[in-house]
Amino acid sequence: MTPRKTRQRHNNSNTQSHPVAVQASDYESEAFYAPPVPTRSNTELNLSVLRRHHHSIQSILSIAPSTQIYTFLPESSSWNKTEIEGTLFVCQLAPASLAGTVQHCIVVMNRRGLDNLILNLAQVVNVEITEEFLLLGVGDGEEMKTMGFFIHADKSDTREVNCRLIREKWEEAMRMGGGDANVRLPMNEAAVGRRLSLTDLFR
Repeated sequence: MTPRKTRQRHNNSNTQSHPVAVQASDYESEAFYAPPVPTRSNTELNLSVLRRHHHSIQSILSIAPSTQIYTFLPESSSWNKTEIEGTLFVCQLAPASLAGTVQHCIVVMNRRGLDNLILNLAQVVNVEITEEFLLLGVGDGEEMKTMGFFIHADKSDTREVNCRLIREKWEEAMRMGGGDANVRLPMNEAAVGRRLSLTDLFR
């Protein structure tokens, strides 16, 4: 008996299995959307720092990037270079009340230490602009002290603009009869950096 030939099975190419495409996950659409952090301008950043030292500062009127503070020694008729050097800000203060007068102050953020100079222009009794210094007199009579602000000119008009503005705001303070020149700092703000007193400055 002739053996039955077995038929070989031929896989049809059309019946071959193909890899199944897997739909990629859209991670960008599935991930939680975090809005970008809003960027703050240099003015907003500066105000934030200044208000840690003086909560009543309302706006910045002018800036001098580098200012050195000197004190005058009448005994030797010479100038003493202090340890206060940094960026000078001319600022407007918020009125103490709705009927209060607008006041202004000078702030020098010290690069050399924690002692920052904050001076209300209502405390100043005399302002003079010389070729070298902006001179501010504080105190009365024999107790009067003179400070010299040496403003480095990063631009051709930096010194002139700041000196003129400080004198104008001081003249306004004199016409208004001064005000509450000694604005107190809350304890939590004072801890950020020391506010140098005029007595300490002239030691």
